[in-house]
Amino acid sequence: MHSIRYTASVAVLLSALGCNLAPHTRDLGGGIGKDPQPPAGLTAEKLVEYLNNNAQRVQPGQALNCTNVTIDVAADAGRVGISAMMQCQAPRNFLLSGVTLGNPVVDIGSNDKEFWFWSKQINPPYLYHCSYDDMARGVKVPFPFQPDMALSALGLAPYDPAKKYDLKIVNDKKGQPAFIELTEQARSPENKPVQKVTVFNYHQAQLPNPQVVAHVLKDEHGKVICSASIRSAQQVGGNGPVIPRIVDFNWPEQKLKMTMTLYNPQLIAMPPEKAATRFTRQNLHYQAFDLATQTLDGAGVQQAGGTGTIYRR
Repeated sequence: MHSIRYTASVAVLLSALGCNLAPHTRDLGGGIGKDPQPPAGLTAEKLVEYLNNNAQRVQPGQALNCTNVTIDVAADAGRVGISAMMQCQAPRNFLLSGVTLGNPVVDIGSNDKEFWFWSKQINPPYLYHCSYDDMARGVKVPFPFQPDMALSALGLAPYDPAKKYDLKIVNDKKGQPAFIELTEQARSPENKPVQKVTVFNYHQAQLPNPQVVAHVLKDEHGKVICSASIRSAQQVGGNGPVIPRIVDFNWPEQKLKMTMTLYNPQLIAMPPEKAATRFTRQNLHYQAFDLATQTLDGAGVQQAGGTGTIYRR
């Protein structure tokens, strides 16, 4: 069972967390760090604009490509290391394939219509998939999947400037401003209220130090569902977006922790016609299982044995 936790946690933490990192060479506005009181020019709108500037550094027809990603997952039963490759493109195109000791162990992906997940450790090892339309109708999924958060976790998903965001200055133990919390009220796939909190360093940071130091997802009662702490950040190329380099994830209820490190990311050409064939589960040759109908694709009413046990909440 702990091996299921390992691989499921990769999907959980990549999809349920956001670690949005904005360019560290720009000023946030309003003189952050120069005054112990909230700067007069500091607003939620300014922070949202700051984050969106980072996402816009990936041009239309481009995608982020990283062929060297290491993922270290720790649970109460032990640890496992995964070597992975990742590609992503806003708003929902995402691929991650991982191996352990040279053997495939996990494939995660999504496009504008659906997401999918395969793990060698889950029995039966089907390619589980669900459309976003079905998920919006209340279909339960194996993990608290947030459709757009895989891109947000890399600082590439835009924030909606029309939404309402709350801004809060948090002091350190000496009573001095240390952090800025930008909070958005949202809904989970199960239509429950959640809070997405992006935490900025109050003071101006320079790479490799992150300007955005954490991202926290809370339930309606303020309990932390999952969180991420950014150890260091990096810029893609000379003028590309700033993305995480090392991120520590924590999923308290499941007693799971994960460290993800991204090496040598690049921007590559990904026009719409290429993306349509690249970001699809049809490229994976595993038997597929629809989470909405609870059936194998093309198998009528046949259900996957053991799926209810693995995915029971």
